[in-house]
Formats: sequence, C-alpha cells, structure tokens
Amino acid sequence: MSSSPSPAPEVALSPSLGSRALGGFGASIIGGAVLGIAAWWTDRLGFPWTAYIPANAIGAWLGLAFLLGSTARTIPTGALRGLIGIVSAIAAYYLLNRLFGEGYRASGASHAATVWGAAALIAGPVMGFAGATWRHGRGWPRGVAVAMLGAALIAEGIVFGAERLRYLDEIGTDPGAVVGAIEALLGLALPAFLLRRGERLAGYVALAMFTLVAVVALGPLVSVLRALADRF
Repeated sequence: MSSSPSPAPEVALSPSLGSRALGGFGASIIGGAVLGIAAWWTDRLGFPWTAYIPANAIGAWLGLAFLLGSTARTIPTGALRGLIGIVSAIAAYYLLNRLFGEGYRASGASHAATVWGAAALIAGPVMGFAGATWRHGRGWPRGVAVAMLGAALIAEGIVFGAERLRYLDEIGTDPGAVVGAIEALLGLALPAFLLRRGERLAGYVALAMFTLVAVVALGPLVSVLRALADRF
C-alpha cells in the first residue's frame, strides 16, 4: 500500500452568477459611457468631424445595444444589457454637456437627458433583445433580430442622407451624405454577414418590412423627440 498522499480532486473554478452579472453589466456601463463621451467629443469638434466620426448617429447607439445584448448569456439579460448601455451613454453625454457645455446645451441638459432616456427605455431593451436573440436563437428569429438593426441603419441613411446625395457636386463638402450611404449599405449587408445561409431569406424579408416602417416613422419620431428635448 502506498504511503504517498492521494492527489486532491480537481475542482473546476467558475465565476459565480453575481460576478458574471457584475462583469457584464459593468461592461455595459463602460461601453455606454465610452459612446456618450465620443458623441460629446465629436460635437465639440464640430462639422465635418461629426460626420467622419458618427458617434451621435442613431445606428451607432442602437448598434451598441445590439452588441451588448449579443454578449449576454440569456436573452432577457441581453435586453437588460442593451438598456444599461444606452442609458449609460445618455448619462455620460448629457453630464458632460451639463459640466462643460455653454448656453442651452448646459441649461437644458437635464431635461434633454430625461426625454432621450425615456426613449432609451424602449430602444435599449428591444435592440439588446435582438442582439441576444441573434446569438442564442435558431432559424427565423435570428433573421428577424438582425433585420431590426439593419432596418434602423438603412432608414437613417435614407431619411437623413438620401436627399443630400441628390447634389453630387457638393458631396466633397458634405461627407455626411457619403456616411449615410455607407450606413444604408451596411444595413443591407448585415443579413448576408450575420446569418446562416438557411436564415437569410427570412432575414431579408423581415428587413424589407421593417425598413418600410422605419423609413416612414423615423423622421417624424426624431422630430418629436428633438422638439420635446429642446423644450425647457
């Protein structure tokens, strides 16, 4: 009989649920804050940098929520991460405007943050849910999830960029028109890049339907939110 001690059983060390949640939500806060800081910074730089670095674009903010949702272990958690990310971005953006802005940017920061924060309560969870569904879902739900983000990109590119592309001789002095076109093309390509071959048909059908709705609704919706945010 051997007198040497038997080896201790190997114990798999895995992070606790609490630490995983803290890490995931912490990453959402940091990611949102970085986007909010970038949006504030490009505002300070002014045109044309606001076009070259579209940190204030709707697609960038919704894309962040989708990305954060895709990193979650469950679909409900993905929705929560999307919410936390966009709310954190709004908080960072308007806090910096309050501290370092001038005129209406500083005086109206709290009110504007409340208005856009209310919108984030819907947009954040929806896009976070979509990102998590893309990662964890199967079949047509993945196509619908990707189409939601793609439609937002296409609609923003069309609504805010198509009119500017009519004046081809001015494109050299209006980079926003080119950025809008690139954004729309990116949205159109998402199903091809993010979906499996058998899911792409459902993705493009959903993309066409969502885009029609988004193109009609985006302009009026943004106008209403801006009017409410500027009323202080």
